[in-house]
Amino acid sequence: MRITHVQLPVPDPVAAAAFYVDVLGARADTAAGCGTGGPCATTVRLGATTLVLVEDASADPSSQHLAITVPGDAGRRAHDWLRDRVRVLPHAGRTLLEGAPSWNSQSLYFRAPDGMVLELIARRRRPHRLGASVFGPDALLGVSEVGLAVPDVPVAAARLARTFGLQLFGDAPSADFAAVGDDDGLLVLVRSGRTWFPTHDATARPVAVHVQIDGARPGSTAVNGLATVTAGPPRDAPRTPGVRRRSSVGTGA
Repeated sequence: MRITHVQLPVPDPVAAAAFYVDVLGARADTAAGCGTGGPCATTVRLGATTLVLVEDASADPSSQHLAITVPGDAGRRAHDWLRDRVRVLPHAGRTLLEGAPSWNSQSLYFRAPDGMVLELIARRRRPHRLGASVFGPDALLGVSEVGLAVPDVPVAAARLARTFGLQLFGDAPSADFAAVGDDDGLLVLVRSGRTWFPTHDATARPVAVHVQIDGARPGSTAVNGLATVTAGPPRDAPRTPGVRRRSSVGTGA
């Protein structure tokens, strides 16, 4: 399963896009409506994923989580590259964290200026390798995980698996956590009110996140009353505002 498109509500799309562009080196694609009095939306590219940031003054990005894939052999180099740009969040005294055996991964966590909990994850089972290359923005391969807060984790996991023909990933679903998909892309479900690991203050809440996936059975489903996931042609996906070029969205990399 591949995550091709993610739409997120944020209070300030221009500032949010600038972080991805100026700090992480993502490519600024487009912006629409910004500075015109209409709704503002900015679009950036994170590897193979289009990330659309839509203006919503009431949005709390600290309730949201995204993970970004890096090459499977690049966990340490991703860590060293990132710590020169942002504060890497510790857990139990460590900042480069080994995943559960069933995940076979390494992760490092950080927060965007607006509070969103972000992660770089190196999945060793994926074929892409950094090799002798220097780690840089080109090693950000795409969105690996989208976090979704739900009232009932096992029920939501079963619905996603059934709708899209996906498998449960890792350990069996618990009341607090489940993942659906594979090493290429995961929908991560947590109980509403749980904090996003490894923080103690970023509380997961239902958010109007819209996710487009590929490599799954075509279909569309609501997840928590606000979020939607669509595979195949986005027949019922919310329309993204029209876009036009705007050079003020970050400086580029």
